[in-house]
Amino acid sequence: MHLFYQPDPSIFELDEEEARHTAKVLRLSTRDLINVTDGRGLLQTCRISVAGKRVIYDVIDSTHIKPRNYRVCMAVAPTRKTERNEWMVEKMTEIGVDRIDFVVTEHTHTEGINRIVNLARLNRIAAAAMKQSQQFYLPEITLVNSFKTFVEQQHISQKFMAYVPVHDRTAHVFSKIEKGKDSLLLIGPEGDFTPAEVEMAMSHGFETVSLGNTRLRTETAAVAGCHAINLAQFV
Repeated sequence: MHLFYQPDPSIFELDEEEARHTAKVLRLSTRDLINVTDGRGLLQTCRISVAGKRVIYDVIDSTHIKPRNYRVCMAVAPTRKTERNEWMVEKMTEIGVDRIDFVVTEHTHTEGINRIVNLARLNRIAAAAMKQSQQFYLPEITLVNSFKTFVEQQHISQKFMAYVPVHDRTAHVFSKIEKGKDSLLLIGPEGDFTPAEVEMAMSHGFETVSLGNTRLRTETAAVAGCHAINLAQFV
């Protein structure tokens, strides 16, 4: 059944974009059934009424989907390309992520940062990916302008930093994940973290990990890391 997103459970109507998609693309009509989620675990089965450009609905069944017993949090230095950040958010949402923090590091290009990390657009992309992958929790997405502030405020039990010193043999993040525990993985910018940032993170409980033998772009590393953490919960 088609899944739609309505963040306010007290409103029994799809927004304009969702309504247009319902009628024009999916060609659903009055009395058809759809599923609606608020992105916080609520799942409603609803019967729609199509009236012009509006799609309203009656809830005929409602349940709450329990969250997973672990959280996957990703902290990523944003790339200079808007489309790469958007692709990253889309793919991590499809794989399964609870929180995405874009963190400004010393090597992050900050010119036009609010355009490159457009939170309103990224949330729309995440909502579309949530629906497409049939999930019921929308990840929280933030922009943090201070690396120092970010690492100081993290109290998750498993904290990792994707960083491999030259000639070092650092364990892959997959091998470090403990099942049923929340995890946070830091992904650096082009040019990587500075030595001072690595030292700062490690002094606040972050452990350095590898993502494999090849050098990855930031967005690829984020998606690979997110997948590795999720996969480790099932193996």
